[in-house]
Amino acid sequence: MYKQIIEETLKYMWRNKKNRLVMALSLGVVLVHSLLILPNLTEDFDVDVAQLERSIVSNQQTFEDRLETGQTLPSFFTGTSAYQQARNEYVNQRELLTAIRTGDARRYLTINYRPQEDSGSVTEAEGFNIPILGYAQEREFQSMKNQVYVNEVEPLSFHHIHERTSLQQMHLFLIGWGPYILIFLLLFMISDVVTKDRKLTTQKLGVSKNWFTYLMVKSLAALGFVALFFAVITGIFYLVNGIQYGFGFGSLPAGVFEAAPEGEPFHASIWSVIDLSTFFIRALPLLALLLYGFTRLNTLVSLIIKQDVVVLIATSFALLFPFLYYGEETTELLGLNISWYPQTYYQVGGAATGMIDAIVQEPVPYSRGIIVVLVTLLIIEGLNYLASKLITRQTFLG
Repeated sequence: MYKQIIEETLKYMWRNKKNRLVMALSLGVVLVHSLLILPNLTEDFDVDVAQLERSIVSNQQTFEDRLETGQTLPSFFTGTSAYQQARNEYVNQRELLTAIRTGDARRYLTINYRPQEDSGSVTEAEGFNIPILGYAQEREFQSMKNQVYVNEVEPLSFHHIHERTSLQQMHLFLIGWGPYILIFLLLFMISDVVTKDRKLTTQKLGVSKNWFTYLMVKSLAALGFVALFFAVITGIFYLVNGIQYGFGFGSLPAGVFEAAPEGEPFHASIWSVIDLSTFFIRALPLLALLLYGFTRLNTLVSLIIKQDVVVLIATSFALLFPFLYYGEETTELLGLNISWYPQTYYQVGGAATGMIDAIVQEPVPYSRGIIVVLVTLLIIEGLNYLASKLITRQTFLG
């Protein structure tokens, strides 16, 4: 009986047009990101090579002209000369350009000089800096990560520095809007898994399996389908992106906030780095629990509302509701620290990197997030069991 329920659910989800559309669009987004967006993505520490080359020519012409006319003496008021300034700038720029052209990433990081950009100029690629990836959260850690790149990463490439390898992109996805996107895709794909039985009343009324168990198996089958889809799309991204920019490895650095232990002043907290492998070990279990929790929440709401579109709206509202009352300065809700609410951990990256500690201004153990989510899952399961008793198979299908 279990096998029949699973096979029926998997076939329905595979044949569902909206699910196929989601899968096709997701594949397209992954390919567009790796092939078109990522090559044009710029960061604050990127160097415009074309502009650097033009500046080198300009500075070379300036100091050579000054040398030919004998205008090399420093000014009485400033103590410097245009000749010396142009020549120093030229030497620094040539050194930086050589490191870039030869691909010497380690030398590039050890050179202190960076060209000053015109604050009023806007680069063409600036529009590609979409906030879905967590580049903004990582800027605080750039100098510390550069030290790790120089001292520990071998071989080092510019793709590591610009965080374009597959594992680094996955990390940026999870500390950005990634968890919300994954949960929403889950809700969108499974919103009608339970409610579609109402269109098959004559077939479902005679099912002998316990109603709660039937719903549980159907939910797990739907979650398994979506999890397999996520795994496949992740594998495709890992390969396509990795072939172009490198796959990355677990020892690459990721930013983390380490709160001061209890009893010590909070200002003693530090900004530090951890390995990507440690980040994924923390983030993935929490993400898996959230995906399961929203799957069971979808089942509960489906029993009560019975309309797939309204179910999607209601569960999406549960996902996005924290944005209505969570602000940058929010540390409490109804007099209780927000670290005791499950919605705080929707941002998986914040829990894995300790950013929740920085928000609430006190140490929040990683285990607290796991415990809070597990307790929430128990509550949801209890509500599902109660709902299955109050809303029987005959009531739901009728």
